[in-house]
Amino acid sequence: MFLLIGIRTILMAQSRMVVNDDYEHPDYIEYILESVLMPSDESLDFNLLRNDYNSVLLHKCQCDKGGCANNERCSHGGAYEYCPDGKELIQRQTNEKGNIPIVECNSFCECRIDFCTNRLVQYGPRANLEVFNSPTYKSKGVRTKVSIPCGAFICEYAGEILTISEAKRRIVTNKKLGSMNYVLILNEYTKTDDCYEDKRQVTIIDPSRRGNIGRYINHSCDPNCEITAVRIDCPIPKICVFAARSILAQEELCFHYGGEDRYVEDQASDSKACLCTADSCTGFMPNSKII
Repeated sequence: MFLLIGIRTILMAQSRMVVNDDYEHPDYIEYILESVLMPSDESLDFNLLRNDYNSVLLHKCQCDKGGCANNERCSHGGAYEYCPDGKELIQRQTNEKGNIPIVECNSFCECRIDFCTNRLVQYGPRANLEVFNSPTYKSKGVRTKVSIPCGAFICEYAGEILTISEAKRRIVTNKKLGSMNYVLILNEYTKTDDCYEDKRQVTIIDPSRRGNIGRYINHSCDPNCEITAVRIDCPIPKICVFAARSILAQEELCFHYGGEDRYVEDQASDSKACLCTADSCTGFMPNSKII
């Protein structure tokens, strides 16, 4: 799907946009601006993951000024549009089930940055978010100080990018220690000609040791946010949180931990109870399946 080439990490870092993120952790863990690679375990899976992490997408647009808003002209654009008040870009609303992956313009593109309407996630999380003590979840949560329009970008769910084997190991360890499990699995699918879905790529993020404000967003069975895969200059997507509906000021932000397809495995006896209080609440936290 993507044309990419492996290059040295230092060169890749120089080509990326500066992320504006002034938030901090109330906990004593390392705050990161975007997802980073897990420490090496010298496995074959890690080497493959590192190759992807140190690669860049060479597929660029050749748009002039603001042409990136027109999906027919821009090889990347069409995913964003201005909300009715024209103050910010939001995810374009479609009739398709689920969100389609997004590819933003990057430093290789020929469009002008000051006119491009296909750059959003790369500038960092939105302003006016705050970590607070959630009375609903009896834990920390994230709420917004101002209203948020449907389709608006909230933040990246940033953390360590894991291999499947490392994710399984951490989940088992978390269960043994009774620790909070922050591991999030994003499964991306592609439809074949016969309409069957084949899993194409799995991205696993764990913000328990290193993460950003996204780690404090709680789960809900009836969420006001949803996650979407967004690529900028790397074949590994950013797991991004967008508003699934209009959100009022002082409202707590939540998304479904089951991921984009909300697949839930059979619940084990040690499954954690869900506290979301939604009418559609299943009563327990979801467990995303790792294949």
